[in-house]
Amino acid sequence: MNRRYLADFDISRISHRFTDVLVIGSGIAGLSAALAAAGNEELEVLVLAKSSLEESATRWAQGGIAAVMVAERTGDSLEAHMRDTIDVAAGIAEEENLRIMTTEGVERVRELVELGTNFDRNTEGELQLTREGAHSFPRILHRGDTTGQEIARALVEAALKKNNILCRPGTFAIDLLDREGSCIGALVANETGQLEAIWARQTILATGGIGRLYRETTNPSVATGDGLAMAFRAGARLMDLEFIQFHPTTLYLAGADRFLITEAIRGEGGVLRTQAGDAFMKRFHELADLAPRDVVSRSILEIMKETGENKVWLDLGAIAEDRIRERFPRILELSRSFGIDIIREPIPVRPSAHYSIGGVSTDPNGRTSVPGLLAAGEVACTGVHGANRLGSNSLLEGLVFGHRSGREAARAAAGLPRPEPFPLPKQDKDLSPEVVTNTSGGELDLDDLLSSLKSLLWYKVGVERNGRDLSSALEQLSTWTAYPLAADFRDVESWTLQNMLQTSWLVTYSALRRAESRGVHYRTDHPDRDDLNFSRHLAISRADF
Repeated sequence: MNRRYLADFDISRISHRFTDVLVIGSGIAGLSAALAAAGNEELEVLVLAKSSLEESATRWAQGGIAAVMVAERTGDSLEAHMRDTIDVAAGIAEEENLRIMTTEGVERVRELVELGTNFDRNTEGELQLTREGAHSFPRILHRGDTTGQEIARALVEAALKKNNILCRPGTFAIDLLDREGSCIGALVANETGQLEAIWARQTILATGGIGRLYRETTNPSVATGDGLAMAFRAGARLMDLEFIQFHPTTLYLAGADRFLITEAIRGEGGVLRTQAGDAFMKRFHELADLAPRDVVSRSILEIMKETGENKVWLDLGAIAEDRIRERFPRILELSRSFGIDIIREPIPVRPSAHYSIGGVSTDPNGRTSVPGLLAAGEVACTGVHGANRLGSNSLLEGLVFGHRSGREAARAAAGLPRPEPFPLPKQDKDLSPEVVTNTSGGELDLDDLLSSLKSLLWYKVGVERNGRDLSSALEQLSTWTAYPLAADFRDVESWTLQNMLQTSWLVTYSALRRAESRGVHYRTDHPDRDDLNFSRHLAISRADF
């Protein structure tokens, strides 16, 4: 767990690149940060994407982005948005950061529109708003059921138009580089597979979430916890890693990806039912199908235990056919490709890992405990969600705090000299600059280990947890982690697995420490909330081990 760099390398034998602000990640947080930093046209901003620029959880977001845009029409208010968020946060929301998010979010969303984001509008040209679970008012801006794709399109196009933003897709960040405790860039495997040191005045992590640690997830393939693992190895303070949100409704069919079925369907009148047709959510919460996500996910598991079924059914019968075609075209098309006509028959659904509430601890401007390193979006933890996230607040958080971190990075970078290369502590082996390849020698079946890891997290660190399972999982992860983290791998897939193992261990350790149930963290051996001992955030860092 204490290895500093995953790759063995000789800094004098690899190529070097200099930039002012380095942004690792190209989702809503990363590109918002890049655009804000590029407001200082004297600075160069370099954006790295593990895959394509468009491939991020932002692009996969369906429901929308929450913001109080037309209060005079809906009766909504910033106070109501804050109150709804606090109500589901289970007592540990950081209210000052939340106030920043809801207040500044209005202006940031207006800027999205100015960039060319096309949200749905009514016949009068007014923004169409919908309501989702635990929201008191309709405040969700959307573009059909492909809102994230539309936002990502607008942000990518805006970034590519800026002369001082350079984008490099297909570049994998292996580790953060530091000198005397300050971050000064990153070690990467570039587009051709060669190692490269990128030196930066300021570095922003915006690498997204960790959903791919789980067997069942809504997340894209890039959501493997790389940013959390890199930050941990660099000494950053992490917080609230035990809080993993499971989306209650994802398509459940053999052979199909766990495609997210947005809760906006329930906001429009969709109803969860058993195989026998019983609408069961009214048994579990006064808001029934619009209850908070953690409640709905646990309720579905309870019904599955009662009925012996491996899924429940989402019935759209109360929604007009024209409205389904207008509001949920992508879900309609995808379901039909699997032989389901959602206009006439219900959708088989069950929970899947969806969102990491915890992350790298930051202040309101994105600063972490490591000087020179900032973080924003799902990889970060501002505390705005507390122990449970309100739907459609994630895009808003990435937008607001991405902008803030970019602005802060530009301010700090403008006053710093260019970092110069320097000898790093000698690694165990030199790695020459030729194209990196796997050197595991067949001693480890990486595919089998990855499959086992995902199943372990799903069954023992999932929607419901208990101390016995968590302890068992931690012991297993310690065994699995020992060899891979010490091995000299030289390819992206193996480095990714190393990150996944390390992040899984940290999540499991954090879940074991919180001996209570709060928000999305539910312990069957500690089913009650313990405000006396746990009404606080739990932090973890490399210095603790």
